[in-house]
Amino acid sequence: MHEKTGALLTGFLCILLAPGWILAQPGSEPVFELGEIVVKGQKTGVEDIAINHEMEQEEIAATGSKTLAQALGFAPGITVTRGSKNEPEISIHGFGTEKSLFLIDGIPFYETYYGKLNLDQIPAEMISKIEITKNAPSVLYGANTQIAVINVVTIKGTEDPTFSFTQEIGENGTYRTALSHGNQVRKVNYWLSYSRRETDGFRMSDDFDPEPATPARPFMGDPVVTEDGGFRNNADSEQDAFWGRVGITPSQHSEYFVSMHMMQAERGNPFQTDEYKVFPSKGDDAGFSNFRRFKNYDDWGIDFSGRQNIVSWLTLRGKLFYHEHEDDYVFYAGPGLTEKIATSTYDDRYVGGSMIADIDPAAWYTGHISVHYKQDIHKDRAGANLPFNELESYIGSVGTEHEFFSDNGLTAVIGASYDWFEVNDAEETVFDENDLFAGQMDLDDTDTSAEFNPMAGLNWQFTDTTRVYGSVAKKTRFPTLNQLYSGNSGNPNLDSEQSINYTLGVQRTFAGVFHLRVEGFYHDISDWISRDYKEDDFRDDVYINVEDVEMKGAEIGLSYTPIPDLSASIDYTYNNAENKSAIAVTEKVAGVPENKFVIGVDGLIPWINARLNLRGIYVDKIYEDLPTPAKPAEEMTNTKDYFTVNGRISKQITEKLTAWLECENLFDKDYESEIGFPAPGRNAIAGLKASF
Repeated sequence: MHEKTGALLTGFLCILLAPGWILAQPGSEPVFELGEIVVKGQKTGVEDIAINHEMEQEEIAATGSKTLAQALGFAPGITVTRGSKNEPEISIHGFGTEKSLFLIDGIPFYETYYGKLNLDQIPAEMISKIEITKNAPSVLYGANTQIAVINVVTIKGTEDPTFSFTQEIGENGTYRTALSHGNQVRKVNYWLSYSRRETDGFRMSDDFDPEPATPARPFMGDPVVTEDGGFRNNADSEQDAFWGRVGITPSQHSEYFVSMHMMQAERGNPFQTDEYKVFPSKGDDAGFSNFRRFKNYDDWGIDFSGRQNIVSWLTLRGKLFYHEHEDDYVFYAGPGLTEKIATSTYDDRYVGGSMIADIDPAAWYTGHISVHYKQDIHKDRAGANLPFNELESYIGSVGTEHEFFSDNGLTAVIGASYDWFEVNDAEETVFDENDLFAGQMDLDDTDTSAEFNPMAGLNWQFTDTTRVYGSVAKKTRFPTLNQLYSGNSGNPNLDSEQSINYTLGVQRTFAGVFHLRVEGFYHDISDWISRDYKEDDFRDDVYINVEDVEMKGAEIGLSYTPIPDLSASIDYTYNNAENKSAIAVTEKVAGVPENKFVIGVDGLIPWINARLNLRGIYVDKIYEDLPTPAKPAEEMTNTKDYFTVNGRISKQITEKLTAWLECENLFDKDYESEIGFPAPGRNAIAGLKASF
C-alpha cells in the first residue's frame, strides 16, 4: 500500500510540474446571505468596532484544511490543540471552546452537556466563508458570546447548475470524496453536498521516541508503551456528512429556506503516551479508562431561515432549528482494545428559534431588535445496564443594537442584551454500599440566572486608507450542564462568568501594497469557572468560581501584495494572562500561549503555471498542570513551543479540472499541542477536483 500511494503521489507531482498549462484563479462560491446574522452593507457597522476577520474559500483551500477546526488553526488569535478525545479544542485569546458561540448559517452548533461539538465534523468544502468576531460580537447573536462568535456561512446554489467532484488520497487508507450540486430554477434555489472521509491513522514524526506510559494510580498496573511510532495507534476514523438546503425567493423582498444535515462518524482516540487510567467497573457502577473510542458519533438537524421586508424601512429575519446528537463512547481495559469496561451513551437535542427586526428609517441611523430562546435536553448513562439520567435547561436573550452614521466617517454603535438561563430538571444515578443500582435521584434545579450585557464602540474611517476603532463590551457565559451536574466535578451553585472586553485598533494601507492592522485587547474576567482549586482525592477537581483573571495583549497583522500573483502575510498574537485570584498559588493561567504567529506565502510559479501556498505556525508553550491551594508544591507542566510548515501546490489542468499536492508538517517536526498527545508528522495527500 505504501508503494502504491507513493507512486500515485509522484504521478500527481508530475502533473503539477508539467509546463504549458494556464493556471486560472479559483473563483469563490456564492454566499448564503441568510446565514449572516450581522448584515454587511456599504456602511460600517458593529463588526467594525470589534476584532473581526473573515476566512474565505480560497484562503481555506490555501491552508490545506479539510475541516472547520483545521482552518481555524490558521486564524489570528486562535490556537487549536488536540488531546484525550481526539477532538480539537479551539482556544480564542485563551478562552476554551465552550466560552465562544459557534454557528452554522447563524444557527447554534453544539452538544448540550459540554457546550461544544467536534468541529472536525464540519467539512471545508461546504464553507463559503468563516466570520470570526472577537471581543465585541453583536448582541444580535444572543447569549453566551463571552469572547467570540464564529459563524460559518455555507454555499448557495447558482443561477446556472453546478456540479463538483473531489477525490483525495494519502497514506494508510486515507482518502476523501466530496460531491456537490447547486442551482437556481426560477424562484427555487437549492444546494446539496455529500462527503466521506476515512483514514487508518496519521503518520507520526520519525523523531518520535516511544516511552512507557505510567499508571495514574498504582493499582492500575505496570508502565506500558501505548505508542510505538509509525502510524498512530487508534487514530482511525471514518465520517459521512450530508448537507442540503432548498428555498424559495418569491421576490427581492422575501426569501425562505429549509436546511438539513446528517453526519455519522466512528473514530478512535489515540492513546496518551505519558500516562494511562483504568478504573474497573464495580457492581453496576460503570468504570472508565483512557483506552477508548467512539463507536458512533452522530448528528442531524433541520433548520428554517426566512427574511421578509414589511415596509421599506423594516425587515424581519427569523430562524427555527431542531438538532440531535448521539454518541456511544466505549472504554477498554488496555491498549489492545479487546476487553470492554463500559459504554457511555449521550443522547442530546435542542430546539429553539430567533427573530431579528432590522430598522433602517434614515441614512444616519439603523436599529435592530433581537429575541432568542431555546431548550436544551441532555440524556446520559454510564453503562448499558443503567437508565438514562436527564437534564433540561432553557436559555434566552433579548437584545437591541443601534448604529449612528456621520458625514465625516465616524460611526457610533451602542447595544445591550438581557440574557437568562435556568435548569428545570436534573437527576443522577444512585448506588448502594455494594455499588448496585439503587435508583435515580432528583437534583436541585438552579434558580434563574440573568445578566445585563451592554456594549458601545466607535469606528472612524478618516481617510480612504486608514481607520481607527474601539469598543467596550460586557459579555457573560452561563455554566454548562457538565460544570453544574457532572458526578465527579459538578457544582450546581456556580455563577455565570463575566468578562469586560476592551478593544482598540487601527488599520492602514500603505502604497497600495501593504496592509497593517494593530488591535489591542484587554479582558477583565470575574467569576472565572475552573476546577483547579478544589480537589477530592480520586475524584476529578470540582468546578468553582474563582475571582479574577486578566488577559491583555494584541493582534498584529501585516500583508504585502506587490503583484496579483504574489502575496505574503504575518499575523502575530501576544497574550499576557494572569490569575489575580486571592486563592491562586501562581499567576499563570493554563491553556494560554503567550505568543503565536502565522506566516503565509502565496504565489504563482511561472515556468510551470502552478500555485504555491506555504503556511508556517509558531505556538508558544502552554501550561497544563499548575500548583493549587490543595497541592501548592505540584510541579508545573507545559508543552514545548513549536513551529511547523505546511505546503500546497496546485494547478488548473483544464478549465474544469484542478490537481494539487499537499504536505502537512513539511519538516517532520515532533511536537505535542497537548502533553502526552504527539501531533502528526509529515503527511502528504494528493487531490483532483472536477467542476462543471
